[in-house]
Amino acid sequence: MTVIDDEVRITVADVPPTMAERITLILDQFDGAGTRLTAEDLVQLTRIPRSTTHRILDQLTQLNWLRHNRLGYRLGWRAIALGRTNERDELRAAAAPHLHQLHLHTRMIAHLAVLDGRDVVWLDKIGGRCADTIATRVGGRSRADLTTEGRAMLSLLPPEHVDVLYSDILSPESLRELHRRISVIRTRFGRTWETDSQGVSSMSAALRTGEADHVQPSCISLRGRVHSNQLQRTMPLLAATVRKVSERVSDH
Repeated sequence: MTVIDDEVRITVADVPPTMAERITLILDQFDGAGTRLTAEDLVQLTRIPRSTTHRILDQLTQLNWLRHNRLGYRLGWRAIALGRTNERDELRAAAAPHLHQLHLHTRMIAHLAVLDGRDVVWLDKIGGRCADTIATRVGGRSRADLTTEGRAMLSLLPPEHVDVLYSDILSPESLRELHRRISVIRTRFGRTWETDSQGVSSMSAALRTGEADHVQPSCISLRGRVHSNQLQRTMPLLAATVRKVSERVSDH
């Protein structure tokens, strides 16, 4: 028995019977973050009917398992994030002693974070008894565009990638303002600082980790109630810490 789908002949026995198997077969064709395939490529590789392939691709794109543009499909942030657990463990291990030193030298609360889609994920937090005064928690998430850490990491991304992440939840005016703030951070090489209305100051420095086609924006930051003069004195220390962590990660 055969099924004819847009002139592509596919033997029913060759096609996985369940939707979960078909989704898995499609995702298996992407062997890395840099792999780009068209819908027609995937029809030929998987032998799944064309109409079914397009339906699955649309759903995977909507759910951020895949990304799509005029050149084809690539792995989305959800799929990439699944492979990053080991990377994050290595990053946390490499950064931990440096976070402790930052806290000891500044008495501010030191954080390690990564960018996961449109969110910041907090990997570590060092602050001793003062840690509870800052409402962040290891494993927690915050919208990246609403935090200094997130904006520092977004400055490492191309502007069009930022558009993909936020154009559906921000107004055009808010998106323009986000781009304006990020562009300033880019001129500072991924470093930023500010004090909020409650008097809590934060300073962040972004770094890149991962392979060339699998870059993970990361960030080390300090938060606390300090005078603005202390922020200016502390930024070189934070920048030096980021360099040390980056070197240590690259050595592994």
